[in-house]
Amino acid sequence: MDSLQQMPNIGAVLADRLRRGGVEDAGELRRLGAGRAFEKIREDLPEDTCTHTLLALEGAIRGTRWTAIPQTERDTLVNRVLG
Repeated sequence: MDSLQQMPNIGAVLADRLRRGGVEDAGELRRLGAGRAFEKIREDLPEDTCTHTLLALEGAIRGTRWTAIPQTERDTLVNRVLG
C-alpha cells in the first residue's frame, strides 16, 4: 500500500480529505484518476475543493508538481471535470 502523502502535492490535509472520500492509498488514486477522486472529495467538502485541488491530484498521479503540467493539459482537465 503506497502512502498518499508520499506523492507530490499531497500533504496531510489533502490525504485526509481523500481518505474521507474513500480513497485509501496511492494505488486507489491512480486507479480512479484525478477527476473521479476529485468528485469523491467534492461530495464531502463541496465548498473546500477548487481547481488547484484537481490539478494537485493530477500532478500526484503523474509524479510531479501540478505546476509542471503543461497549461493546455491543465485547461483540458479542468474543463472536462468542472466544465
